[in-house]
Amino acid sequence: MRITLASAFIAMGISAAALADTKVAMDSVPAAPENQVTLSNWSNQPFNHWSFKNTGIHPSLMVPRSGAITEIPYALNADIQNVKFEFGGETYSVRDAMIGDDTDGIVVVKDGKIVYEEYFNGFGPHDHHLWASSTKSMVGQIMGLLIEEGKVDPNAKVDNYVAELKGTHFGERSVRDILNMVSALDYNEDYVNFVPGEISTEYFRRLGFIPAFDLMALDPTKDDTPRGVFRLMPQFEQTEDFAPGHKFEYHSPNVDVAGLIISRVTGQPLQTVIAEKVWSKLGVEHDAFMLADVDYNAIATGGFNTTLRDFARVGLAMANNGTYNGEQVFSEKWVKDTFALTNEEREHMANSNYKDTSSPAYDTWLEGYKNYLWVHDSEKRIGTFRGVFGQHLYINQDQDLVIATFSSAESASNAARETNKPRLAAFDAVAEQLK
Repeated sequence: MRITLASAFIAMGISAAALADTKVAMDSVPAAPENQVTLSNWSNQPFNHWSFKNTGIHPSLMVPRSGAITEIPYALNADIQNVKFEFGGETYSVRDAMIGDDTDGIVVVKDGKIVYEEYFNGFGPHDHHLWASSTKSMVGQIMGLLIEEGKVDPNAKVDNYVAELKGTHFGERSVRDILNMVSALDYNEDYVNFVPGEISTEYFRRLGFIPAFDLMALDPTKDDTPRGVFRLMPQFEQTEDFAPGHKFEYHSPNVDVAGLIISRVTGQPLQTVIAEKVWSKLGVEHDAFMLADVDYNAIATGGFNTTLRDFARVGLAMANNGTYNGEQVFSEKWVKDTFALTNEEREHMANSNYKDTSSPAYDTWLEGYKNYLWVHDSEKRIGTFRGVFGQHLYINQDQDLVIATFSSAESASNAARETNKPRLAAFDAVAEQLK
């Protein structure tokens, strides 16, 4: 017998009120001025509870599903939400940790079955939600498919694939440099302090993270100012502080270069590549879509939007070395390689601020970063997709465990936001409980 979502919640003792326990903006027609979501406030609370599931307020591109839906069976375990754990001298339950970081939804899948599922803040199982930078990790796996097909050499220079970058800092980097974010950019991934004219500000303006009405209005036949991300890439330069290959630095523009390579070698826009190589094979429930930059190119670094269970399906493929729904969705060799850190790759992480105990970004879980995956434990093959404001996909191959969470947290940086750390600890607590 198929268990419906409603009966699943009843079995867990969760009331329907839990699905709408927070009032969100845009709750009337028309919305009151104080509740109106705009391009200037869309990432701020409380507006992001609405905007992160309605990010079509930005330019967007369809990623259609295909074929029969593959249901994820239920084997509900009401104890999971109440699992207790200690972190930072405090005691949490799994559900406390999720609510504490403004989680919109959580799905836990053990041995291919949903054991816990809950939604908050007016979000539901058929709502789309922004993946943000979790998109990066899927782009890394698509690159692996092209490497397996012999279309990309990870050791080749970027300018072998993107002629416009010849003679630039990005053009001189290897594909491996950009996949592991060791490209040594003169750039600051700051989501708050946007200094006019700086390359980081100009980059985020083109992504649409901050509104750029002047760029939107430009006529490209009369003005050669870069409107979108791709034409901005030649302007990135190397930092004077260290050489490429020295340390991991979380710099989103690397992924836009990867997305451009993918489009060049396939001859297709990124959203079409994702649809054909991934989204048509997972038995997903819903179409997906991708945000686009000012030039209407898919945002490789953070534009994907799906429902939560479909997010979990991507994790199920990663947990099974790329195989799901009877399809080899990702490259088995590449998935295994992604978890298999070299000593040099561990050193890249050791040199980063994520392993500096004096840094607010210090992360006790991280062993390395490879192919846009945050690797927690290379031996047990545990890692995460991570996106700003709390988008996480936890993959534990050792235990055949996947945890997907969407969130509308108060601030963007997961590394610096203290409420995100109990969430990461909760993933470990669930894994321990389900051993």
